[in-house]
Order: sequence, then C-alpha cells, then structure tokens
Amino acid sequence: MNGFLANMGYGPSDRVLITHIDDLGFSHAANVAGFECLDVGAATCGSILVNGPWFQEAVARVQEQPAYDVGIHLTLTCEYPTFRWAALSTRDQASGLLDEQGYLWRTREDAIRHVTVDAARAEMRAQIETGLATGVPFTHIDTHMGSVVHPKFLADYLALAEEYGLVAFLPNMTRAALAGIDRAAMADDYLQVLEKIDREQVPTLDEILIETLIPLEDKSTFYRQLIDGIKPGLSHLLFHPACMSDELLAIDHERPGSRHADYLAWREPALKQYILDAGIHLIGYKELQVHL
Repeated sequence: MNGFLANMGYGPSDRVLITHIDDLGFSHAANVAGFECLDVGAATCGSILVNGPWFQEAVARVQEQPAYDVGIHLTLTCEYPTFRWAALSTRDQASGLLDEQGYLWRTREDAIRHVTVDAARAEMRAQIETGLATGVPFTHIDTHMGSVVHPKFLADYLALAEEYGLVAFLPNMTRAALAGIDRAAMADDYLQVLEKIDREQVPTLDEILIETLIPLEDKSTFYRQLIDGIKPGLSHLLFHPACMSDELLAIDHERPGSRHADYLAWREPALKQYILDAGIHLIGYKELQVHL
C-alpha cells in the first residue's frame, strides 16, 4: 500500500483521486475555464504557469479566494510556434535554457538535451520564488510537458520541493510503466532517484492519467471511463480546460477543441457526483501538504 496514504488514514482498498487543472496562467481562456471548474465543477486543484502571459490574472483570482488549491507549473518548455514565453532566471544563451529566438524550447527533448543541470535548477528556483513572492499559498509543484521530472533534473526538483515545503508531483513509476510510455531508456536513472525516497514521508502517485489532450468534442464518456478504471491508491488525473475563443484559436492550432471539451466536462457538478458515487475519495494537494 501507498505508505503516505496510510499515514493519512486511508486503507489498502481506498481509491484516492486528485483531479488537476494544468496550464492556469497560459491564457485568459484557460483562467476563465479553470477557475470555473474549481468553483462549481469536479476539479480539486490546479497549477499556474509562472512564465505564462496570464500569470498575474491567475494570481489575482487566488488572492481574492485563498482557499484555492494551486501549485506552480514548472516549465523548461514553450510548445507553441507563435505564442512563446521566456526564462525568468537568465537571458544567457550559454545556459542552454533558450532556443535561437530567446524563448524556452518548444519540445521536451530539446530542453533535456540543451539545458544544463545548473540552469534548470536556477530556473525552477526563480519560478518558485516568483510565485511565492505574490503571497499566494502554493501547495505543490508539477511539470509542464514532463521536462523537470526527467532524471537529469529530478533530484533538484525534489530538493526544491523539500526546501520550500511544497508537495512534488511524483509518479511512482515501475520499469514496466516507464517502458509503456516510451521512457525505458531512462528507467535506471529514474528508479535510482526513487529508491532514495522515504515513501511514507514523501507522497508518490500510484497512477497518473495524463493522456487527456485527445480530439473529442464531448469528453464526458471518456472521463467517466477513466474514472471507472481508478485503482486503489493515489491517482492523479490531469486536464487542460479553456474556453473556446479567438484567443485560444490563435494560440493552439492543433487542440483547441480538446481544451474546450475539458472545460465542458469538468465544469459539471454531475461529474463530481459521479466520482463520489463510485466511492472514490477526492482530494487536492493541500491535503497532502498538511501531512508533509
């Protein structure tokens, strides 16, 4: 059984689920949709892109209602061709943080290849400190596009979480699970870091449901099927809600409909009731943080 959940009072058959909004602060459309899902829907928490152009708007919403459970969405990447954000820690190309245009890399692979360990640590620290300087009571850190949980940066990511008293999004991945998501090559390095963790003291996620940016206009059935498959332990289900708008269409040429479908699905109180009726315990990162 998940040792951290046991310390929280859960039993071996309990299914505990975090329903998490990624990419708050990325756009106005994402902020409008995301906070509605937190207010009236089935989302328990979310994370804010500190580098994002609409970071200040997201912060203002949380300052108005500090009960929101929000984290810092650490990023070494910016995937859009014409909608970019830069590093907070440096403008020095020698850091490896920046592409030839001076922005963060568009792909996870480029970031891992080019960004030095020292530069990644400095950038993660700058993003955390920029977030905390707003006075928002952040609960956790996680990763945009998975870059900062690569073994190259993972130890520093976890050390920063401990230093600042934040929960780290940390999948408890097995070798087979890593192979299943095309990460077999990094299995030894990733598992070596995990072996050093006291899992009764540090929360780890037994299952992550992250492949949700799919081309569906109605995701209600899709998410109910995912929820039906939730296993005992601690699971993290993430999604990317945004309201359909000219802004969203201009930013995301590939998946605007998927983001809007996330908004329509997760703003519905009926989805939250479906989860609760299934006997699943809904929590956020705030509940984990108080047990650190």
